[in-house]
Parts: sequence; structure tokens; C-alpha cells
Amino acid sequence: MIRQGTLSDAKEMAEIFNYYVATSTVIFSNRQLSAEEFADKIRDVVDRYPFFIAETESGEMAGYCYAHRWMPDPVYGRSWEVTIYLNHNFTGMGFGRQLLEAVIAGSRAMGAHTLVSCITAGNHPCERLHQACGFKHIGTFPEVGYKFDQYLDDALYQLILQ
Repeated sequence: MIRQGTLSDAKEMAEIFNYYVATSTVIFSNRQLSAEEFADKIRDVVDRYPFFIAETESGEMAGYCYAHRWMPDPVYGRSWEVTIYLNHNFTGMGFGRQLLEAVIAGSRAMGAHTLVSCITAGNHPCERLHQACGFKHIGTFPEVGYKFDQYLDDALYQLILQ
């Protein structure tokens, strides 16, 4: 099931986020967030941008996806960035595609012109998901992240909506 996200989802979202902070290079962060810190992170997203939660039949959070402002300057106001993460127990089950498609449709309906997504280069499942939903690889920022004693590239993907 896909539903609208709320601030009350912050605790479970933080758990998903923190798993990847601790175990993976897919998040360029070494800092885990509390539920309160995560709520602060998404406060400007709620009711302002497309924000969706995927839940299993038992009500467990399978993942989340939302759009948010890409750059702070108003000239970028209709260019939004996509954030998507799945609970590691529920990858490969179609939740990611459902979430991303919902955010794309919501972004289009809310007047966004383009969506961008920064993906750790080599995160093939995430890259394939974005490509399947129409995103194009438009470039790579070499060695912009450093985690687990290695430099990492960020691949930039874009979908023009209008």
C-alpha cells in the first residue's frame, strides 16, 4: 500500500536511513539521526511536496520517497530532488517503483518542471529503478563522497516532466 507520508513517520524513516548510514555507501553520511532530527529533516516536505510511504500488508514501513527543493535559490524553484530509500528487508518487491512513480505523478501535478536524483555510482538497483521510470543519467561527480575509507562518485539522474 502507498499512502501519504506524515511527520509521525519520522521514527521508522530514521531507522531505514540509519541502517544505510551504518552499513552502506548509498547514503553519503556518517551521522545517524534520531526520530526528532529526522522529523526536522522532513518538516518542510510535509504538505508541500509529494511524500509517500510504502507499507506491507502487516503495516510495516517498506520504504519512503519524497521530493524536495533541489537548490535554495528561487530560480531553481521548479527543480526538485528525489529521495527514496527502502527497508532493506523489502527490496526487489516493487515498492521502489510504486513509490517513485507516485512522486513523479505528484510532482507533475504540483507543477515541478524537472526532478533530479543523486545516486551513489554503482548502486545498480537504484540506477535501474530511476531509468525504468524515465530518468536519464546526465553526469557523474567523481570522488565527491568519502565513506568507509574510499572515495565515491555521485551519478546525477534527471527527468524533465513538462
